[in-house]
Amino acid sequence: MKKHRWLFLTIIMTISLLLSACGGAEKSSGGKNGKITLTIYSAAGGDEYYKDIVIPMFEEATDGKYNVEYGRGTPQEVINKIKTQGKNGTIDLVVTGLDGLPLGIKEGLWEKILPEYSEETHSAEWNEIGQEYIDKFEGYGAPVTTGSGGPILMYNTKTVKNPPKTYEELREWIKENPGKFTYPAVPSSGPARGFFFGLIQAMGEDLNNPSSLDKTWSYLEEIGETIESYPAKTSDSFDLLYEGAVDIVPHIPFWYADNKAIKTIPPHIEAVKLEDAKQVIDSQFYVMVKDLPEDRKNAALEFLKFATSKEIQAQGYVRGFLPANSLATPDMLEPKYQKSYETLVEAVMPEFKEGDKMKVPDGEWILFPDLEATNELYGLWEEKIQALK
Repeated sequence: MKKHRWLFLTIIMTISLLLSACGGAEKSSGGKNGKITLTIYSAAGGDEYYKDIVIPMFEEATDGKYNVEYGRGTPQEVINKIKTQGKNGTIDLVVTGLDGLPLGIKEGLWEKILPEYSEETHSAEWNEIGQEYIDKFEGYGAPVTTGSGGPILMYNTKTVKNPPKTYEELREWIKENPGKFTYPAVPSSGPARGFFFGLIQAMGEDLNNPSSLDKTWSYLEEIGETIESYPAKTSDSFDLLYEGAVDIVPHIPFWYADNKAIKTIPPHIEAVKLEDAKQVIDSQFYVMVKDLPEDRKNAALEFLKFATSKEIQAQGYVRGFLPANSLATPDMLEPKYQKSYETLVEAVMPEFKEGDKMKVPDGEWILFPDLEATNELYGLWEEKIQALK
């Protein structure tokens, strides 16, 4: 009898534990401690802005209403993760550049933000470049920054006494210094895209006509003969330069200035603008993953409304971001960032500032290619250039 009683109690306890676990799982689906979990991934870097500035300010402004989780990955890694997770996905928002944006549109992963969520994203306040990019990419992202995306070259002053200032000069320099230049994979690197799109301009070819780039492919094949590999990450190319394995790599003006200001670039490394190409505007965007559950979608929209406001976008100045919100100005910076911003402006190349303000040179910029052309160019570079390694 006693044995049966213990068996009965054991069954009851087991059932209770299972019910408790189920109830806990249901509760935790909303997040930790009853909070809604908002998961943001960056496929564009910028941790010092998104992770260290925007997210803490959002959590404070919403009184701890949300549990915000932050992750990192390359555009392709993040896209693969979203596709693998499918309808059970955990990612709500992605920060992406002009690599992950068109790739995600092609895969059908992003929610179309405009025109439905114009108010939430302050779209009436976006600058000219932000507006043009949204038209170009059919309203699938909310722009964060619209700054110069290169081409500039970062070089070792100890070994490069007369840095090349045109693509032709660079070609000659590479011939004389084989193995001492590299650039990252174009589809996953902002500096590489600036270098690539600048080259197309310098060759007198059309960014929106990928089938006509004979001179561009010929140039890249030629210099590629001395390039050992194309780093998957931009940071890997920087490391090669800092360690002395190469002497020149591409960079982006304001990212370079930020790196200089926070002293992550060694003092003997400098930069020069390539003069035979206009600056390609390389932007970053918030994109929302498609078909989110209602509570997570509302959380994502609340974050977007906060993060695209002029007050929050203005904080990007301290990290070298030119805000897409036209009403954001440096005097909106939190007092604790003012000194860092002044140091940053001092590090900006002369061509990219006016007084104490960063700027894109007037009339010296172009937009990215159209959506279909961008995706085709990435594929052609992989097929014609990367595949040779």
